[in-house]
Parts: sequence; structure tokens; C-alpha cells
Amino acid sequence: MSSALKEQKETILQYLETTHYIESNAPKAEEKREAKYKIGKACNKAREILCSDDAFLDWVWSNVIAECSTDIEEVTPNTLISWRLLPKFGTLEQCEIVGFTHISKLLLDKNAAMKAEVLDIIANNDPETANKLIKMVLKPAIDFTPIVANKKNLSDTVNKADKLSKDALVALVKAMHQKMISNK
Repeated sequence: MSSALKEQKETILQYLETTHYIESNAPKAEEKREAKYKIGKACNKAREILCSDDAFLDWVWSNVIAECSTDIEEVTPNTLISWRLLPKFGTLEQCEIVGFTHISKLLLDKNAAMKAEVLDIIANNDPETANKLIKMVLKPAIDFTPIVANKKNLSDTVNKADKLSKDALVALVKAMHQKMISNK
């Protein structure tokens, strides 16, 4: 193994101790997020060295996961692949404002405009305001008022209620309530 790959392996293993440590004196949440970001950077460097995604996965299995400490929770290649996305999105601070779980969604080609909007919001607002605005971009409010006004559309929507997200279902019930109030 090249010295560059060995260095990335050691970096990943070091920070996995931080991200997956489960004892009572576990690192703080901020330290864990920073470690995940650094693991993502190290994984990206290792992937650049290796010739393919398959070679990277083989390397992860034999050089990272196989050498993980037994004192930490199980680590999977999917976890490491997810963390590789963090530095591809932006800085650690940007990832923290957006929330690590939203990064993969924003990196999809079909969401390029949404990613640009989110990064613009981060650049032009304080973190707390940016976080609120980003939530509105990632989970826009759904207006069911037109659907509730048409009995056929309402019936079709109610029949599909089990397929609606929690937020969409709440929005539907609110729209139905508003319609009932306005009819009185």
C-alpha cells in the first residue's frame, strides 16, 4: 500500500474512533460532525489515488473496516461513502447549517438549482436565519386549498393519504379545516 493510502487509512481510523465511540466519555456532537467531515476528506483523497469505485470499496473493506477497533460501533462502506459527500458539498460550516442528512439530496443533479439557492442563503444570512430559510427550501409548504375546493380531487387525495408525507398530511388536514370553517 502506498504511503498516501496508508496516511488516509490512519486518518480515517483515527476519526472513526471519534465518530463511533460509545463509552460514557464519548466526544461531543460537534467533534463527531467534524470527524465525519475529515473522514470524508480522507476517503476522497484515497478514492483519487485508487483507480475505481470498486477498488475503493475493496480498500475500505480490507484496510479500514477490517482494522476498526472493537470499541466502536460497526462501520459500513455506505457510511463512509455518505461522508465522502460532505466535502463535495462545501465547508464543514455549510454542511452543519444544512444538516448532514440533506447533503446527498442537494448533490443530486436534479437539485443543482436548489443547492445553489441553499449556498446563496448561507452566504447571505447568519446561521440561524439560514437554517430556517433552508428548511423552507428543502421542505416547502404544501397548499392543498385548491384540492380541498374540488370534491373529486379531495377524494382522490384522501384515497392516497397513506402515500403523503407527514408534513403533506398535516397541510391537507389544515386545508380541510379551513374549508370547513369558511363554509359555516
